[in-house]
Amino acid sequence: MTRYGNGPVGRGLIELFNAMQRRETPVIKIAEMAASCGVNPRQLLADQFRRGSFDA
Repeated sequence: MTRYGNGPVGRGLIELFNAMQRRETPVIKIAEMAASCGVNPRQLLADQFRRGSFDA
């Protein structure tokens, strides 16, 4: 089976996931990263807050 490396969007999504795991990452940075990957930042952040993944 041939494995292909991640393209720019895949790498961006991995960076976004890693940034979301770090508490010190500002919300605006996460929103910018999400938008650059084609992910709706408002929906992403709403889902995270709804699940309680971020502590207020």
